[in-house]
Amino acid sequence: MGLFGPDKITFTLEKYDYKPGEKITGQVKLNLKKPVSARKLEVSLIGKRKIKQHTSRGSSTHYDKIYDFKMPLSGEKEYHKDQFDFSIPIPDDILNMKTSRQRVQDNLEEKLGAAGSVLGAVAMGGRTIISWSVKAQLDVPKKLDIKKSQDIVISD
Repeated sequence: MGLFGPDKITFTLEKYDYKPGEKITGQVKLNLKKPVSARKLEVSLIGKRKIKQHTSRGSSTHYDKIYDFKMPLSGEKEYHKDQFDFSIPIPDDILNMKTSRQRVQDNLEEKLGAAGSVLGAVAMGGRTIISWSVKAQLDVPKKLDIKKSQDIVISD
């Protein structure tokens, strides 16, 4: 149930815990009060690396998107009470994805050896956590998009 009545978009997943190489399968359901013209309906698999940095002034947190795979389910048309099945493949190497920040650290380590490793660790400034989610989004022109996301776990 949404804040102002039934959810306009819901999706169900076959499961919530995955391994690299598996497929995320599920279903997106639209429950709109009236027909809505939209550009597209898509699902995405998104990976974000949470980075906590500790400095002499305190600590801060930000997110680097390390993975964003979008899959269209349907194109431009009127949507109302529709239902769509989907299947998103998870790459075998998904847990080895690197942010541009990590690539800089790897380059420092490669070029400067141990000193680069220390400099890279200082530049990264803290530990990281990866969070994964699946998002369904209806792209509605000139209005707020209708979207819903669900956290999932991808681990070895």
